[in-house]
Amino acid sequence: MAGFGWWRGLLARLTLAYAVGALLLTSIVALASFTIAQNRLLETERSNAREQFHRNALQVRTELASIPSNATRDERLNAHSQLSDRLRRPNGSSSLLIPPGGLPPVGSIVENTIPSLFRSEVLDLRIADYFYRGQTEVGETPNYIVGVYMEDLDAKYYEVLSLAELENTTSSLRQILLATAIVAGLAGAALGYYAARRVLAPVFRVSNAAQAIAEGDFKTRLDLSADPDLEVLSRSFNDMVDALEVRIRRDERFASDVSHELRSPLMTLTASVEVLERRRGSLPEVAQRAVDLLRQDLTRFERLVEDLLEISRMDAGAVQLQTSPFRLNEFLINVIAQSRSPEIELSHPHKDRDLVISADKRRLAQVMTNLIDNATKYADGATAIRYRRVGEQVLIMVEDDGPGVPSSDRDRIFDRFSRAGSDAGRRARDTGVGLGLSLVAEHVRLHGGRVWVTDRTDGQSGARFVVELPLGVHADEGEEMAV
Repeated sequence: MAGFGWWRGLLARLTLAYAVGALLLTSIVALASFTIAQNRLLETERSNAREQFHRNALQVRTELASIPSNATRDERLNAHSQLSDRLRRPNGSSSLLIPPGGLPPVGSIVENTIPSLFRSEVLDLRIADYFYRGQTEVGETPNYIVGVYMEDLDAKYYEVLSLAELENTTSSLRQILLATAIVAGLAGAALGYYAARRVLAPVFRVSNAAQAIAEGDFKTRLDLSADPDLEVLSRSFNDMVDALEVRIRRDERFASDVSHELRSPLMTLTASVEVLERRRGSLPEVAQRAVDLLRQDLTRFERLVEDLLEISRMDAGAVQLQTSPFRLNEFLINVIAQSRSPEIELSHPHKDRDLVISADKRRLAQVMTNLIDNATKYADGATAIRYRRVGEQVLIMVEDDGPGVPSSDRDRIFDRFSRAGSDAGRRARDTGVGLGLSLVAEHVRLHGGRVWVTDRTDGQSGARFVVELPLGVHADEGEEMAV
């Protein structure tokens, strides 16, 4: 999931904020501009149509009134037809004249295409206008209609203006504004990313410096001249690194010096115990038990000193891996056979039976031994060791059926002088010093891998320690393997 969590970062959030802000602002401006432009265009069309209608309606009234009262029906029809043809319609509107006396309507539209409600409104108000979508000679289109009822002549006159062209214009305008909003949003995201990178550059420098220091590069410092506004922060950071380096170096020297100083009295004590063990038969039973206890504590003491010396060498960067290719299956069989639990089950996919890796055998053996010993201390022994290849990595898993490791302790147990497990009884019986898993983590890190602990995947109680290592340089087929 970490791969999908990039958007939670500060840079991503600032970029998204710029993009959303630009898109929102542009959308508001575009919507307001479209609404104003649409209303303005409609009002202009309405005003022009009404103005032309008034001129045409006046001409209709004048010419209808000029037709002689004694004119025949054919003469009236001819006059109405000529009147309809002479009307000016520069806006492309269509007209309909319903003359008095029940004569047939004259015009370019059919009477039943005019909404009945509008016709009633014209009769009531004498003049009215109306926006509607209706059927005209060009099909279903938005229309603007104006009508007048000439009560003294008992005639009705209508003009219908098609707004199809206006609708096309507003549709094009809407698409342009929408595209502009999208482009503005993308431009806002680009600007936000650039601005955020500039603003967060000092934070990135501090982050990179902190990461380098965490990896052991104590020569890393922040440039005081990079940003005058952050000079105080940079100076404080550098002072902190100086103090941290002094303390860590002092602790490293202390651990190294103590380890070396302890070796001399340890050798003396070991030699003395060996003398007592050779004369064990002449010692009283109480003295024999005391010698046994002393031997156990000396063994534990020797291991502590060796572990401290190993960690001191790692801290000093004096450890170099002696890698060689070997078959992992044979290697693990030997490790299990030499461990305290030779009955441990070893399993792997059939395709990985002859898997070859390149690693430091001595240090990897110490890793596996420490994991097996850890399971013996806290879970009555490991139950299985499994491995499988995943891409260019190999996963080696050590399982036990103990109480498991609480989630809150899964990172802490790999720290120095930390104890695994939460069972008080087991902890009371533990004779370790909390360096075993720390050494596991250090050795795995030197190989370019990592180690972690989870619950068992089969639903049973217990812990699963997982070591992930790169396969390294493979040996050619037929080359002699280290066993």
